[in-house]
Amino acid sequence: MRRSASTALAVLCAAATAAVTALAAAPAATAAAPLRARAHYVDCQAKPGPERGTLKAPWRTLAAVNAQHLGPGDQILIERGTHCTGTLAPNGAGAPGSPVRIAPYGTGAKPVIDGAGAPDAVLLRNTQWIEVSDLEITNAANPGTKRRGVRVVLDDYGTGTHYRLTGLDIHDVRGDDTKDNNGSAGILFSVTGSAKETHYDDVLVENNTLKTIDREGIFFASSWNQRPVISGYDPNGPHWVPSTGVVVRGNDLGDLGGDGIVMTATKGALVEHNRLNGFQRRSAGYNAGMWPWNADGTVFQYNETSGGETTRDGMAYDVDEGSFGTVFQYNYSHDNAGGFFLVCTADGSLGDAVIRFNISQNDHFRGIETCRGSFSGVRFLHNTVYVGDGVSQTVVNENTTNRHEIAFDNNIVVKEGAGTAAFNLRSGGVTSSHNDLYGVGSVPVNPGGTTADPLLAGAGTATGRADAGAAYALRSGSPALGAGAPLADAGDRDFAGNPVTPGTAPDMGAWNGVPAGR
Repeated sequence: MRRSASTALAVLCAAATAAVTALAAAPAATAAAPLRARAHYVDCQAKPGPERGTLKAPWRTLAAVNAQHLGPGDQILIERGTHCTGTLAPNGAGAPGSPVRIAPYGTGAKPVIDGAGAPDAVLLRNTQWIEVSDLEITNAANPGTKRRGVRVVLDDYGTGTHYRLTGLDIHDVRGDDTKDNNGSAGILFSVTGSAKETHYDDVLVENNTLKTIDREGIFFASSWNQRPVISGYDPNGPHWVPSTGVVVRGNDLGDLGGDGIVMTATKGALVEHNRLNGFQRRSAGYNAGMWPWNADGTVFQYNETSGGETTRDGMAYDVDEGSFGTVFQYNYSHDNAGGFFLVCTADGSLGDAVIRFNISQNDHFRGIETCRGSFSGVRFLHNTVYVGDGVSQTVVNENTTNRHEIAFDNNIVVKEGAGTAAFNLRSGGVTSSHNDLYGVGSVPVNPGGTTADPLLAGAGTATGRADAGAAYALRSGSPALGAGAPLADAGDRDFAGNPVTPGTAPDMGAWNGVPAGR
């Protein structure tokens, strides 16, 4: 009997303990519930008074904002018309479906974030699910030292997801001439470290302006970039871990010391509808307009690039070392001192690149330039290159005898007025067919081709990408009409969006529509 009573007492005690535990656990569960998203208001010109980050008592310094820990759905709202000095470096991260947002509030001009010579005006470090929009960003003080407008950096972080930089006006970022993971740029996405595989996924850089920047415009860089296809490959270094889901769209760049837009260690990146006017203006290095390095499957389309200075590169576009599956299509290039296109590898390799339905107007010095290394699988198809009065160009310039396997097919090259246009072929790897090469000297073997006037509708008159298609349409009676060869890599449309029907003889050049004037 005593045993039964003891057992009953134990059961009662256990039940009581469980009830107390359950009661105690209930408040803890409530405390652990997600906090409600907060809005942090900032006005660096607000009158002195309490600072609570509210609409009536906003934070008055970036340091006060940086001290807050942000969570999913939180917002940093900056008063329009205010001018904040220093570095905006938010602490914390969003979550799927609930990003941290940094944006203006009120009416008037975009709020200014002035780095005042600091390494970064805006620094997003080891964070994700974050969106920054509609700010004016500058960093001009103490020129010539390393700095950025916006730097996003992941250091031994793993996968960082969901980044949005939109509607930013970035200007006067007067940095040094450094181009690396921590170099000077308007917008820099950087991966650093070697202990943990790290990369970006789901990045959108859209509708920003970047003007008067030294050195890089928009630059993606990564320490996780080692593979045998690049020069200086280190088998003991961090292997290749590419960033994915990267889109750079609708940006307007100009007056850049160095490069325009560079994709490094990315896979499947899309670079489209960007305008670049003025690059390679102040750098002692080699810089081009838009290009990939050690990146796979990059598509550059509907871009316009002009104003490249010097022949130290200085060309509009480039397929560079370690890059495979690159496509350049429907782009417009004009008035670049270094030329239209570079295909460049040194001790590494590149391949499987197609450059199709692009237009080049009055690019100087060279149409296509190669570097010292060998490569294969590069196709220039259906491009139109116009070299006008007073402009000279080497249409394809092989600067070494190393083998460069380039197929140059279905293109139109026109030279008019003073100056010259010619080919300089040295490796035996460049083949050509079905091209219209009018006014060009040193014409290569060109089966199916012609040297007759292609009767372009308005050669030399394009004022931008929007009217370039009409300027380089073919007129009735053109010898280039229907004179191209059907090519598997031609795609399904021309520069202006006219269809290209597989298996049928297309027009030569970048136009495949109804002849102008018909």
